[in-house]
Amino acid sequence: MELKYDYCKISPDRDKYIVEYGHNTYKGYTLSSPIKVADRSFSTEKSCPFCQKNYTS
Repeated sequence: MELKYDYCKISPDRDKYIVEYGHNTYKGYTLSSPIKVADRSFSTEKSCPFCQKNYTS
């Protein structure tokens, strides 16, 4: 089974984006509720290819 994050919530923080949540998926189907992923920082959102633009307020 291949795991990937096809959705995540990112928060702008000091000119970086922090990945907060992702969905555990298999062949495009969501298997479980959102899971917490490790804190990972990116200098720009383009560095996070699996992220959709979805910012917290």
